[in-house]
Amino acid sequence: MTIKLRDGKQLNVRRAGNGIPLVMIHGFGGYQQIWTNQWPLVDQLSLMGISYDLRGHGASSRDPHLTKIRTLIDDLAELIQAYQLDRPILMGHSMGASIIYGLMQLYPEIDLRGVIAIDQSPKMISSPTWAYGYCGATRANYRLLLQTRGNVSETYQGLDPKVLNQLAIVKAQFSFDLREYLSLLYDHARQDWRAGLVTTTTPTLLVTGQYSPYFNGDFAEALKTQNASLQHVVVRQSGHCPMAEQPAIFNEVISNFLQSLD
Repeated sequence: MTIKLRDGKQLNVRRAGNGIPLVMIHGFGGYQQIWTNQWPLVDQLSLMGISYDLRGHGASSRDPHLTKIRTLIDDLAELIQAYQLDRPILMGHSMGASIIYGLMQLYPEIDLRGVIAIDQSPKMISSPTWAYGYCGATRANYRLLLQTRGNVSETYQGLDPKVLNQLAIVKAQFSFDLREYLSLLYDHARQDWRAGLVTTTTPTLLVTGQYSPYFNGDFAEALKTQNASLQHVVVRQSGHCPMAEQPAIFNEVISNFLQSLD
């Protein structure tokens, strides 16, 4: 199914179930099929699952003017309103997590039941007081690092075959050109969403990969020193995509968190 946005662009959406809403948001250059192994969890916990392709990604509308992450944050707010979601749970990976961070900070009136943020530092550029940027990125080199993706593999031992198969299908239909959306990637990297995380009272789980090539998971521990209500779990034997690399372990972690929510 699709929903039409304020500017006429459309989001390709998958929606199933009738319970508490769980919205799943993929990262930059990704596809909603990255959540292939989380849909059984939606059924198991009797949730309403919603995943979608970000604008400019997958089967959603292309947008040559997409240069700001704020646009994607506004899209998420509009999706929540369009489906009249009551206290949804938001789960985002990589830039998808930053979209959630931004929503928490820019749309405080949207009441969230819980947040799950996967392998994404809220500040991607390192500084003298923040050592947890993307591959150690600084203001001097972050553009180059983002263009090359750090010249590293995103995963530790590869993705689960089910996810790989689904991604192969959609990649063949809807290719993604990194160069087309570099301005968006740079804008994403320049944001600092820490203020929202250190003040939030929304139950928030930060999930990091033991062998993430992009982020030192200690960023989550640093945030916990400022907000003791934040939770942090490291998924072992995983890189940047724990939900698709170690789905059984990840799903157990998420199931425990979801069942702890009111």
